[in-house]
Amino acid sequence: MTTNAPVVLLHAFPVDRRVWESVAEELRSTGAHVLTPDFRGFGEDVRELSRRTSLDVLADDVAESIMRLGRPAVVGGLSLGGYVAMNLARRHPEQVAALALVDTKASADDPAAAAGRLAFADRVDSEGSGWVADAMMPKLLGPLTRERDEDVVARVTTMIEENNPSAIAWVQRAMAERQDSFEVLRDFEGPILGVVGSDDELSAPADVTRMVAAASRGSMATIPEVGHLSPIEAPSQVAAVLASWLRSI
Repeated sequence: MTTNAPVVLLHAFPVDRRVWESVAEELRSTGAHVLTPDFRGFGEDVRELSRRTSLDVLADDVAESIMRLGRPAVVGGLSLGGYVAMNLARRHPEQVAALALVDTKASADDPAAAAGRLAFADRVDSEGSGWVADAMMPKLLGPLTRERDEDVVARVTTMIEENNPSAIAWVQRAMAERQDSFEVLRDFEGPILGVVGSDDELSAPADVTRMVAAASRGSMATIPEVGHLSPIEAPSQVAAVLASWLRSI
């Protein structure tokens, strides 16, 4: 990696930094300086949720972390993490050396999807989040992962169940209001990698293809037989893709 930049990997919804654990370990074994922060309110992060419901809050949090590193970072984002990464590139482009957008999309929600997120958040507020793992699992993990890998199913379930219901509801509302980010991708001057699981139902390969096509320095990799959480479903494959890309930039 010619830039020798730190690598910041941002997690998906409604899981936490542990979704990147194995990928981060493999990248560190190649000499990369990898950070896997929790978004505020998730995992081990104890910061209060902002009264402002916007992904701008999370992007600014990440920007502060990168500023403390003293140099721009390669920012990788999985799903929600990809939304935040693109928003970071919009708000703080000087902090982003390159983008790795994993199982995510640049388009904003249509009205029906946004309404669904708001209804989801309202249900979490009223009932808690005990139902979330069962409701989301069929779309978070690919069918072969759910069939063959009980450990991954258990780990994802644990993350969801351990996360703060208030943070889950807050992020759903923030995602419902996010902007379209295709202009960000067109304007970004650094390398952009798109990675997607072939069986991803939430951010389909076509969505990632569109993002890469919008970038001036875009490339893409598809991970076979996995779904939306490819870094925990196929960590060695995702790590190999990222390591190869990092060496090339």
